[in-house]
Amino acid sequence: MQFNDLGQPVLQLTQDDYKNCFVIMGLIQLELQNRNAKTTYDANPLLGEARTFCGLLGEQAVSNYFNYPNVYKQYDPKAYDILGYEVRATYHENGCLLTHAPDDKHYGDKPGRYILVTIDQLTREATLRGFSTLKRCNERKDNYQTSWRYPCFAMPQNQLWPIDMLPATDELRHYQIEKAA
Repeated sequence: MQFNDLGQPVLQLTQDDYKNCFVIMGLIQLELQNRNAKTTYDANPLLGEARTFCGLLGEQAVSNYFNYPNVYKQYDPKAYDILGYEVRATYHENGCLLTHAPDDKHYGDKPGRYILVTIDQLTREATLRGFSTLKRCNERKDNYQTSWRYPCFAMPQNQLWPIDMLPATDELRHYQIEKAA
C-alpha cells in the first residue's frame, strides 16, 4: 500500500474493482426497478447514478483497505456500507465529508463513523482522507452549508481524524477473527 505526503493510504483501483462496481450498480438498478423505488436524487437520473457509482468506488477502496470482499447487499436503511462504517466518496481532491442530521426527513444519516475517500478519475487512485463520527461532523455549525442544492454539513479534510486512528467496529473484529481462523 502506498501513502501520500500526509500519511494517508492511497489505493490503486484496478479494472476488476471497476467491473465489480459496475456489477453492483446494475444490481442496485434492478432492485430499484423491482421495488418501484425512486433514487434520493430528484435531479437527472444519470446524475444520481453517477453519484452512486462514485460512492461504490469509495466503498470498494475501503473494502480493499481491509482486504474485505465488496459484494452487493440488498438495500437496508439500517445497514452500514462496509464493516460497520459509512463511506462517503468524491472525485474532488479537496472534497469534504458530507453528512446530514439524523432527523433530516429527506436525507437523515445514521449515527456512526464516516470515512471520506477521494477518487482520482485519471489515475484511478483512491485516497482514504480520514474519518469522523456523525455527531462530531454535525456539531460544527460553521460547517453547515445552506447554499448548496442539498443543505448538509461539510467537514473539511483538515478536521478529519487520520484513518490509522479508526477504531475497529464489531463487524471488522468479527471479520478479522473469521479470516484468521
